[in-house]
Amino acid sequence: MVQKGQQVEAKHVKTGSQWQFLVVLFTLVSQISLAQKTIVALTSDKKEIGKDEHLTFTITSNVEGSMKIDYPVEFEVDLGVMHGMEQKMDPSGKIKTYYYMQQSGAFKKEGTYSFYAYTTYRNKTYRSNKITIKVNEASEEDKINSNDPVFGVIQCKKLCVYEGEPILLKAKVFSYMNIEYLEGYSDFKADVSMEEHTFPNSRVEVEQTRINGKDALMFEYGKQLLIPISTGKCHVKPFEMALRCHGSIFSKTIRIRSSGLVINIKPLPANAPTDFIGAVGEYRFSQKNPTKEVKEGEVFTLELVVSGVGNIHNSNAPKLKLPKGCSIYGDPEKLDDIDFTENGSEGMITYRFNIQVLNDHDLNFQAPSISYFDPEKEKYITIRGNPFKVEVVPDKTFNAVIVTNPTDGTHTDVTDLKNGTVRTKVTKSESSSINTRLILGIVAPTSLLGALFVFLMIRKRKKKDLAVIEANDSIELPKGPVFLAESKEPVVAEAIDYWTEAEKHIEDPSVFAILLPKAIIQRIEKCEKCNFQSREKAFDRLLDTHPEIAKSLREIIDLCDQYRYGFGGGHLETKEIFAHTEKLFSQLPS
Repeated sequence: MVQKGQQVEAKHVKTGSQWQFLVVLFTLVSQISLAQKTIVALTSDKKEIGKDEHLTFTITSNVEGSMKIDYPVEFEVDLGVMHGMEQKMDPSGKIKTYYYMQQSGAFKKEGTYSFYAYTTYRNKTYRSNKITIKVNEASEEDKINSNDPVFGVIQCKKLCVYEGEPILLKAKVFSYMNIEYLEGYSDFKADVSMEEHTFPNSRVEVEQTRINGKDALMFEYGKQLLIPISTGKCHVKPFEMALRCHGSIFSKTIRIRSSGLVINIKPLPANAPTDFIGAVGEYRFSQKNPTKEVKEGEVFTLELVVSGVGNIHNSNAPKLKLPKGCSIYGDPEKLDDIDFTENGSEGMITYRFNIQVLNDHDLNFQAPSISYFDPEKEKYITIRGNPFKVEVVPDKTFNAVIVTNPTDGTHTDVTDLKNGTVRTKVTKSESSSINTRLILGIVAPTSLLGALFVFLMIRKRKKKDLAVIEANDSIELPKGPVFLAESKEPVVAEAIDYWTEAEKHIEDPSVFAILLPKAIIQRIEKCEKCNFQSREKAFDRLLDTHPEIAKSLREIIDLCDQYRYGFGGGHLETKEIFAHTEKLFSQLPS
């Protein structure tokens, strides 16, 4: 009996231990399953604003708790607070619930402010990320009298931008009176060189708001995109508007003139990468490689695509680094697919480079690359493609030759592009000139006399490095250099005379540095009576006829580019440069 009681007691002890283990295990599993990392994120719709400008903060958390933002004392909070909840699916497919709170207000003093938000959950407080807001002082012309029954401001997200960075402006109108309809509008104007793109006005939506504790109506109108092409301070002139408003007894027309705006346009930082294409914004880069096998002498196509948003319409073509044994055949084909949006010019540009194979060995191309300037990160960004290889199939019948034969009494240059050799033959007069012939085969019959055989061998050795042309006595060598894909059509008169425009902007170095290089190329095309469509082709022609002038003009263009992109000094002697350029062109035949 005693033994049986001990067995029952042992069984109860064992059972109790099992239950204790199960309770501990259940508690541990429950805590693990319910445990999750608490997230508290603080965001705002603007990072840089003007004094008294409205902005909204949002706290988001994955736990439902008490939310609070630790505002600086300089921030005046609106009374309205909005709470909400939303569900999102994470990458693993699970549904996550997030809670948020939104609160608006305005800073009453300029400065840079950093602060946090907090969420209290189950008696524990969690801190968010730090957010920093820069508040700029409003100028005198930006200040408005909010006691007027109707007043307007020009709204701009950033008052300090970089050259080429798009700016969206819009008219914002506040009214303490009921508005019936809009009678007239005259938009705002910038006083410096800006590209202006106006968007069509859609239906006006009037919203309720509060100004200095008073109920008011607000609406936006006249959106306009500006893209600066020079640096310095840009003064935006006020807009004017006529509104039909409902008075106490009768309706009446109220005419308003908004405040003005000053935008500071900064130059791009110095030391831009060599592959900088002049683009400002955010971009992507892709490529489409040619077929892997190409026959010697054939032309293949390399396709590069630049896409993004910013000032892409003003960007330049990527610069290719070609291996030895090939050359670009003409200018790259450019296909645009660009639209102007509120964020800037947005879309893609496709460049198709036609490349001719000049040698019988395989071509190894380096990875093509571009660099652009990101105004948000305030630095240059470089994007690289992929290196690729083109296998070349030899063709013994192909021999790329460029022949240069200037005026009588000078010389004839024959260049073999296959082996890079150049030979010059002096000619005293046209009557005594020697025509060069292409030897199609080796004439070495065993029946020839020994003397004739020796004569032919000596002649062959003397002309070993000379490139020759297949021709007969009736064909004359071409006059002047022969370029691939050179346009023979007469120059079409352009709508813009860049020389005149450069002279008009001689007091503005930023605009002058953009216009003068275009004016120089335009003058070279007029002198040579040929449309080259690129700097390189224009200077190739001028170097052959007037090398010293070509060198001097190239130095002037480099000075302008250095000033524009910040490589060199900070001052440009526009008057002296313009006078020197005019003197150089006076030495060229008109």
